Amino acid sequence: MKSTRRFGFTLIELLVVISIIAILIGLMSAGLNSAIANGKNAKEMNRLKQVLYAWTMYSGQYDDQLLPGFLEKPVGGPGVQEAWQLHYRKKNGDELSSALCQTYTWRLAPYLDYNIDPILGYRSDGQEKLDNSTYNPPFNPLNYPASLMPLVAAAGPAADGVGAALQPAFGYNAYYLGGWWEMVSGTPTLKFGNDRCSQDGVLTPTSPRGRIVARTIGGITKPSEIIVFSTSTFLNQRPEPYSNFNEYEAGAPWVCPDRLGIDVIWRFGGVVLEEADVASDTSLTPTDRALAYLLPVPAPRMQGDIGRLIVDQSQAVPFARHGKKVAVGSADGSCRTTGITELNDLRLWVPSAEALKFIHGP
Repeated sequence: MKSTRRFGFTLIELLVVISIIAILIGLMSAGLNSAIANGKNAKEMNRLKQVLYAWTMYSGQYDDQLLPGFLEKPVGGPGVQEAWQLHYRKKNGDELSSALCQTYTWRLAPYLDYNIDPILGYRSDGQEKLDNSTYNPPFNPLNYPASLMPLVAAAGPAADGVGAALQPAFGYNAYYLGGWWEMVSGTPTLKFGNDRCSQDGVLTPTSPRGRIVARTIGGITKPSEIIVFSTSTFLNQRPEPYSNFNEYEAGAPWVCPDRLGIDVIWRFGGVVLEEADVASDTSLTPTDRALAYLLPVPAPRMQGDIGRLIVDQSQAVPFARHGKKVAVGSADGSCRTTGITELNDLRLWVPSAEALKFIHGP
């Protein structure tokens, strides 16, 4: 009897082999993507540590005074730097315009040896020097404070250095550390400098005033908790939630918590709940319930769709550049990543905030 020999593979065998190869490729791709993501996160954390260390060096040179968050230069008139007789220079010795130095970046640059990587290393345009860093205009013009708009509108050589001034990788906790200084009737004035504050969420005529903003290292009583820098981006006010960010979104030179005083800056999308409903609503997660009590009393609370951000006022907000975690650096020099929902706590931003319902206002 003649035996038959089979050559090649059957269809089922081919399908099995292809499936195994596809699984192996998927595992390798997941591992490669994870390795790439870890590498990017490591670079980001290293840059953040450099910026945080430079911030510490600044205070060490100025008798523990904190780096001011913002020094306004009104259009067409003298600003805070002129009033205080402050002058800042590029690495080559050329004097910088006071308009460029309103934000922290150029004032901190000497303590970074004018290295561009900690400031703009996240960008993909390969610029080599802070001096000629240019502004990357977004698709929709941003509603920056009025004193910064001339920088956005500048073109050609006049725009040199604007990228560093307006789009650094990390935003400074400018309102509550060092302070946001504005010119009021020709005098430098600290925003929130004379605000009343309350730890229980209720402001009264007898609520204590002042001490909202820390101006020295000693004024930060919880250095391991207070956020100094965070990855951030500037977003315009709009009623629809923001989503679908990418890692090359332009940075911002400051960053805001969810509230500034009694003004809500950002929140998460969903349906409106009154505060009275919070205790009785069994559908709220522990995180939602905690977030609800952060708003003034009484105040609406937005619940649901936790991953989508609604911006109520055009401002710089926390931003997760890589993955779903925001990189933050604290006053004790430590750096970590955290979910944005964990940043809805003014005790992480305001040195004088001791309770979850802390509030301040005029």
